[in-house]
Amino acid sequence: MKPTYKNVREAQGCILFHSVYLKNGRLRKGSVITSDDIRNLIQSNVRKIYVGKYKADEVDENQASALIAKALARNNFSVSASISGKSNISVRFDGLFEINENNLEELNKISPDIAISTLSNHDIVYAGDHVISVKIISFSIKKRHLHKVIDFIKNSKIISLRKFRSLKFGLLYTQSTNESLSLLNKAKKTITSRISDYNSSIMIEHKSRHDHASIKNSINQLLEMDLDCIMIFLSSSVSGQNDLLPSIIREMGGRITSYGMPVDPGNLTLSAMLKDKKILVAAGSARSEQLNGLDWHLNCIHANINVNQKMVNKLGVGGLLKDIDFIIKRKKISKSINTKKGNIAAVILAAGESTRMGAKNKLLMKVGKDSMIKDFVQKMKKSNVSDIIIVTGHEYKSIEDELKGIDVKFIYNPKFKEGMSTSLRAGIKSLEKRIDAAMICLPDMPLIGMYEINKLIEYYNPTIGNDICVATYNEARGNPVIWDKKYFKELMEVIGDKGGRDIIKLYKDKIAEVNLGEAVVFDVDTKESLSEANFIKAKNNI
Repeated sequence: MKPTYKNVREAQGCILFHSVYLKNGRLRKGSVITSDDIRNLIQSNVRKIYVGKYKADEVDENQASALIAKALARNNFSVSASISGKSNISVRFDGLFEINENNLEELNKISPDIAISTLSNHDIVYAGDHVISVKIISFSIKKRHLHKVIDFIKNSKIISLRKFRSLKFGLLYTQSTNESLSLLNKAKKTITSRISDYNSSIMIEHKSRHDHASIKNSINQLLEMDLDCIMIFLSSSVSGQNDLLPSIIREMGGRITSYGMPVDPGNLTLSAMLKDKKILVAAGSARSEQLNGLDWHLNCIHANINVNQKMVNKLGVGGLLKDIDFIIKRKKISKSINTKKGNIAAVILAAGESTRMGAKNKLLMKVGKDSMIKDFVQKMKKSNVSDIIIVTGHEYKSIEDELKGIDVKFIYNPKFKEGMSTSLRAGIKSLEKRIDAAMICLPDMPLIGMYEINKLIEYYNPTIGNDICVATYNEARGNPVIWDKKYFKELMEVIGDKGGRDIIKLYKDKIAEVNLGEAVVFDVDTKESLSEANFIKAKNNI
């Protein structure tokens, strides 16, 4: 696509390359110019604009992004709607995200018009987490390049999701003469915590003296048991390939699979195979709950990945763990597998009369395969919110009937005609004391999916000042918004047909603005916007 300046009157059907500011708003880049746009441009005294047109051998950005994302997202992944040339891919269950880094690099080389970005290799991910973005950098891509990209994906392993499994552990702790019991007890506490994060079980614990005969005897006893892994915490960390423990493993017919990690803390972690058992030997630094090289090994073992030295040697970039903010470095191992991320309740405001749409309640209108409210709630059910509250009012029985069989809590707002604030108040008031934060949602936003919901949740962190998390797009604030519980009282004092926008102005230093794409500012208020939403969902098969 080759852009050029055109007279506004001749630009209908062209793609706008630069945003244009109008008297009554802004025409965003990427827009396809309509007759209404031309009229607004002329009224705003704009005479020429920079535009382009698709050629016969080009595919538009949204279609191309969607096709690439769907080729990548096999089985265990789901794809969001493609907006502004970008598709986001999320995972369907908890596990370890695995990438063939060489193939991903080759994929990004195929065309200068694509940019595929992912999380790090072997990151822990939770159901609904965003793991890949597929972006078409310009407004289109050559058909031949698109075909090459998709053919490469079909014939190459790019990504996979390794499901976690629960394992049976045997633990061996060694103690030197005169060594304090407090060190041993500290190690037991942190190792037990780490293993329970994966819903795994400690079947037996052994304690032995730190000498050759005692260690060998304990290992032999553990080998006779039905265990998946033997974890060893030594009184003194392994200090080389010929140290006491690796020598015992080789003497017993075992094989050292890795020793030494370019990761700090956790440099001295060792892994091995002995008979049919995996062996993990922790460094002394693993007594701390701080993220450690040992955690990477535990991730791999629970995802049934066989570790080797080559894999370990690649961990140096990003391996300096001790200087990363404590909150961030605990993020990946701070919760048990298969649980929600904290007590964040979704409060869905579904009480309005939607008069602009005519006589029928817009929340009961079809968007894709289901009604707007059912479509929104089903996506919310798959996300990382802990509770879902539906605040009803207008046609409340019809809303409840539409959501029959879905595990949500209904709150009827008899004052719904007095404005949105009454529904906000009813929803907040209904929350249980255990709830830490509320995500206030408007269900007439059908392009919002798990990606937007879970990404907003990721940013919520009051310990670092992220009390209020606001979804944004191109610097415009949209929805949803997460509010920490410390603001519940103020939210319940709002009056009129509005939400918490006036409160947000008072706490600028407590706000995290999260750029989540056009979905968070696209709402359905007219029949035209409903048609557009259905078109986008049909095009993206969502």
